[in-house]
Amino acid sequence: MAVLFQKETPVVDEAGLHNYIAKQQSIFLTVSCFVAVLEMKLVTDASCEALEPVRIAIRERPVGSDESMESIIQHHSANDQILIVDERPFAFDYVFRPESSQALVYDALIRPLVVKMINGFFCTALAYGQTGTGKTYTMGLQWDHSGPHDINRGMITRALDQTFELLKESRDQEEYEIQVSFIEIYNEKIYDLLSENSAEPVNTRGLKFNGGTKKLVTRADQAQDILLEGNKNRHVRPTKMNTLSSRSHAIFSIHASVVHDDARIVSALHLVDLAGSEGVRRTGHQGAALAEGVHINQGLLSIGKVLQALSIGSKVIPYRDSILSTVLQDSLNSNSYLTLLACVSPMPEDLSETLSTIRFAQGAKTLKNNPQINAIAAELKVGDLCLLILMNILVSE
Repeated sequence: MAVLFQKETPVVDEAGLHNYIAKQQSIFLTVSCFVAVLEMKLVTDASCEALEPVRIAIRERPVGSDESMESIIQHHSANDQILIVDERPFAFDYVFRPESSQALVYDALIRPLVVKMINGFFCTALAYGQTGTGKTYTMGLQWDHSGPHDINRGMITRALDQTFELLKESRDQEEYEIQVSFIEIYNEKIYDLLSENSAEPVNTRGLKFNGGTKKLVTRADQAQDILLEGNKNRHVRPTKMNTLSSRSHAIFSIHASVVHDDARIVSALHLVDLAGSEGVRRTGHQGAALAEGVHINQGLLSIGKVLQALSIGSKVIPYRDSILSTVLQDSLNSNSYLTLLACVSPMPEDLSETLSTIRFAQGAKTLKNNPQINAIAAELKVGDLCLLILMNILVSE
């Protein structure tokens, strides 16, 4: 009989027997996960064949009808990866011009992440930038469910459509379960936007936040209805710089799970609409609005610190500096795919904020992630475990 595991001296006392069984079970489950990942038939897509673990993009918002046509941003005539701000060139993986469509941005940035998510990887897309630069529009949290052919549909609704399109293609091979969750972080408190108590902050004292209410969905339109309902509960406030400013960081997540042989492959795509960075002098905020701005900037600063620590390979990552970075801890690590979309304004009065956003994006360019498929061992059947123990006892004699 072939030796499955390393030969050990048989144990005779009860405590030793329990330890021995636990060790063999752990080895068996680890091997099962490894084999399941190797045998798993992956969904393929040409858009992600050469996908880099970390990608950084810039999106310039269009000039408003009531704004001057003067712009501080120029684009390189022969290279779409370079933009020039205040006569300084900056290079990124993608640079989207003001006329770039939602579909173009989605195909370049999010479509490959959905494929990776279905194949068992954790993925995160962050929209970062000054308030009023189009982050919420890009993500699709201003969408009114006007139909699948609306050119203004954002990243989230398009990702839901693509998720279920991919599942149709793989239905014969795997049985997937899709869930969605939707939370916001407002004034350093977590609000579960899909909960019946969405107006009350989540009590996380002494407990690790579990990601909020997860709702099982079987169709894209069902998930989009959930998105719309949750979005109604977000905190928004008009400001001097944005008539409909999101005052919270919002995280909409698509969770995928599939059982393959003896392992459950779990993954998620987190689509994050970060609240807009803002300077107190320009906003003129006071009272509650000022406190909101302080908490917004605190969360954004913490994300910058986390990315910086990851980029230099620091052993200590400051995830606990804010609620935002704590919640995103499982997403902002070296084992996942990360896409950062930095949204900027072309207006001269926004030069300082635009350069600040670009520097933030530049800092993230140095990240070196190594994504891994996430497999969790399924429970062993009693018969399998007994057989495993018997075989190891026999080969050890």
